[in-house]
Amino acid sequence: MIGSILIIDDEFRLVPALRSVLEIEGHHVQYSADPQGGLELLKQYPFDVLLTDLVMPKMDGIEVLRRAKKIRPSCEVVLMTAFASVATARDALKQGALDYITKPFSAQHDLKPLIRDILLSAESEGAEISEPPRGPKRAGGVSPLDKVVGRGPAIRKILEKLPRIAQSDATVLLRGESGTGKEIFAEALHELSGRCDQPMIRVNCAAIPETLLESELFGAAKGAYTGADRDRIGLFQAADRGTIFFDEIGEFPTTLQAKLLRVLQEGEFHRIGDSQRLSKVDVRVIAATNRDIDEAVRTGTLRLDLFYRLNVFPLSLPLLRDRPEDLMELIEHFAQSFHKGTHPRFSPEALAAMESYDWPGNVRELENAVEHALVLGDPADLQLSDLPVAIQHAQRRRAAPTLADGRDPETLEEIEIRCILQAMVKTGFNRTRAARLLGITRRTLGYRVHKYELDEDLDSLREAERSVSSRGPVSVAPSSRRSPAAPAS
Repeated sequence: MIGSILIIDDEFRLVPALRSVLEIEGHHVQYSADPQGGLELLKQYPFDVLLTDLVMPKMDGIEVLRRAKKIRPSCEVVLMTAFASVATARDALKQGALDYITKPFSAQHDLKPLIRDILLSAESEGAEISEPPRGPKRAGGVSPLDKVVGRGPAIRKILEKLPRIAQSDATVLLRGESGTGKEIFAEALHELSGRCDQPMIRVNCAAIPETLLESELFGAAKGAYTGADRDRIGLFQAADRGTIFFDEIGEFPTTLQAKLLRVLQEGEFHRIGDSQRLSKVDVRVIAATNRDIDEAVRTGTLRLDLFYRLNVFPLSLPLLRDRPEDLMELIEHFAQSFHKGTHPRFSPEALAAMESYDWPGNVRELENAVEHALVLGDPADLQLSDLPVAIQHAQRRRAAPTLADGRDPETLEEIEIRCILQAMVKTGFNRTRAARLLGITRRTLGYRVHKYELDEDLDSLREAERSVSSRGPVSVAPSSRRSPAAPAS
């Protein structure tokens, strides 16, 4: 039986052992050394069990017990004390404590069975065992983790770790294909941390030219280069005491990696044009990549020592196709966000198409698909034809008959469409290069795109371009629904 447990105890040496034993059992554990802080946590989360020390300087365990029962009557309270007596026990039980445990005790042999018995007793009496704590509430009573939609096993496993990781200042490396929500998780880590009242600066390493990135990050002294008429602070100084988020860290220039490593190790750097004065910052770094970062280390495009500094807490975000249990919740979430106050409905055929689609662009592609359908269709009756063409292609191809050996049949038209789409994706949607790859002229390619009405297909594939590129050659299923358009006169 898994439950959520709050520990309030000012004896720091005891708590790690308690947490370790309870977390190995699968329980969700939070800790506060300050009684008032612990009671604030209890206001926010429906903990199943509160373990509180009896003797603490700011508030004793009996007072914690009284207040806890007013805040959360359903939470069972166990007192931990080295000064047990009949009077203490009687007073604790009178105030509503379920039990008490005398220090020193064995977390493995004394506490673990006690917690198990409490949770089993609550279950047998019909009480609901609470969801794991979802992080502190912010303005409007919303937790940062409420932005993360889905409660399937893959996402739940990450959500359980996130609050604990957030409390550390260690670097986090978010791995996942494009569209898996890396920035949302980075924001949640910042909002759950003690730095939440300070800025979170976002840096897209692929979007800033290498020639500008150094001055953007580290700043420059007056006269460092033409036009530098005053001292200029960089993004690291702007993020001081807060968080800096490096998206696409795999694109970080090799020439600047040693300088970034020094910031991670020492919290210091030199501005451009100022080799004498060191600038000091206190910044928590979160990095994200959709590339194979291990391959980048093997090929030397990412320093090994920098990788180790970035990879302190690696979190791999699941692909949407690996989260089938979250799909309907995500569809509902996006439909409601685009059509507030209404309840858009997809037809069974449209839902079946989305359930069986591969989603190469992950959650971002799903969001775009729902918006696409709501723009084109009737929100009360959204059809397969309202979804992006790529999803329609995939669904109609699945519904097509198969050959004797199990392969899908393809007409010459389908083969031609597939080759055009593959060439466009492979060349980054550059028509001149795609035409050269196909061995035809750019004019002929343009005619074929018009003939087969491929503009919508290309728009849809462009949304998932980065994700598809990182996974290798794309396999595009052409549609047989089109008849060639009449040639332009």
